[in-house]
Amino acid sequence: MVTTNTDKETGLSTIVLKPNNSSSWRFNMVIVSSLAFIGFCISTFFALQGLWLIFPFAGLEISALFVCLYLRMRANIKIEVITFDDTTVIIERGRYHVEKTWTYHRLWAKIFVKRSSIYGRQKQVFIRSHGKELELGSFLNKHDKNVLIKDLKSVVYA
Repeated sequence: MVTTNTDKETGLSTIVLKPNNSSSWRFNMVIVSSLAFIGFCISTFFALQGLWLIFPFAGLEISALFVCLYLRMRANIKIEVITFDDTTVIIERGRYHVEKTWTYHRLWAKIFVKRSSIYGRQKQVFIRSHGKELELGSFLNKHDKNVLIKDLKSVVYA
């Protein structure tokens, strides 16, 4: 998801990049709990038949599902904020707070798009200054990358 705000008075432009979240944490927990209930019912049936060893494996299966969903949801709370003012470009990344910050002089910073030579691969958006490159929006899908490219053009060439 790409959100762009421009303040006409100060000339400050901000682009906020977030990954798309297809489901909420609450919805994922409903799925895990319903699968845990179904797994518990099935493993109880087999345990009554004398196959008690199914219980630990059913628990491991639900635990693995929970861990995978937790890691996916944690990766989906990334955020990148690109701020343009008259003299600088500031890129901030983090989850709950700013974890890393890069500052570039606006006149020396070059934003460019690399097209992949492999068919089907996404474009990559980079900012480069003094021989160092930083990829912007690596977690965005194809549509959001195109929106980012369009918004960067409108901010840089305004």
